[in-house]
Amino acid sequence: MIKKLISNIKQNATIYYAMSIAATWANAGSLLNGISTTQDDGIIPFILWAIGNTLACIVFGLFATRIPKLTDVFYSKPMQIIMGIMCPFQCWISLNGIQSVFATTALGDIGGIVIALAFAIFFIGLLYKYGILSNVLSDHISWVAVYVVLFALTGIVLISSNGDYVNVSLGAENIGVGIKNCILLIPGAFLYPYYFDLLKYNKENSDGVKKVNVEKSFIIGGLAFGVYLIFVFLMAFAKFGPITNFIKAILVTLIVISSLSSFLYSIVVTFGRKLGTFINIITIIIWQFIIPLGVMGAWTLMASIRIYIVLGAILIAYIWYFKEKRERKLLKDV
Repeated sequence: MIKKLISNIKQNATIYYAMSIAATWANAGSLLNGISTTQDDGIIPFILWAIGNTLACIVFGLFATRIPKLTDVFYSKPMQIIMGIMCPFQCWISLNGIQSVFATTALGDIGGIVIALAFAIFFIGLLYKYGILSNVLSDHISWVAVYVVLFALTGIVLISSNGDYVNVSLGAENIGVGIKNCILLIPGAFLYPYYFDLLKYNKENSDGVKKVNVEKSFIIGGLAFGVYLIFVFLMAFAKFGPITNFIKAILVTLIVISSLSSFLYSIVVTFGRKLGTFINIITIIIWQFIIPLGVMGAWTLMASIRIYIVLGAILIAYIWYFKEKRERKLLKDV
């Protein structure tokens, strides 16, 4: 069954890649932080946050292969290790998202932890056996389900609120928060090993998948994510009851599992199949100590670190490029 579904990717790679790109970028924070940003900080900070989120994958797609030597820098062993070290943070954010959203339902904290662990173990086994195409496929399926549940849930909660909506401010006084979050988000995709591996995989075409314009996939993925955020914004105005809150927990889980699988796969890409699988298991074990940080706490810690890594990598790429250019000129003059 899985092999048959994977074969469909080979003829429709552009849209499958795009959905996987959007699904990987989403993570738990895209819904939970989107709602909290709108309600706590205001509409303007949310718009800035959403712009950063939408642009991140598009900027990566447009510039990752165009900045001279940048892919060489990111494919270098030291940078691969740095990116690999960042991936457990993303896994912890995903797991925290599942745990925290089920904590508000009848299943409680323990139920959320069990569900999160079950998905993590399932994906570790799936990725070990089938590799990148299983990740593209699971992302595509989960993201299609996300759109269906998201559209339905948004309509239900807005109608059932019957005009009794959450009071949201414009948030002009918090514009600085929005700008900061926007800036932190835009370089984020450059520290996703899966995205670089997707570029490489499309170029090498090792499984007979039809080669596509992968930049187009990143643009479509970014725009698809922007459409998703419109519904997240609308959801921030609605009040949730016990049933709709449980449906929201299911929605967050669908969002999170695609990101979780991509970062578990990224660890395998970085450290190899056997060592990567071992590190994935250790990541899951350590997670119990990260739970108290919550989704936003874990994300803020990671985002604050990664912006300096990306800027440093771009600087090294340009230094490398101009150094080689100078050396070629000197050889030519001789």
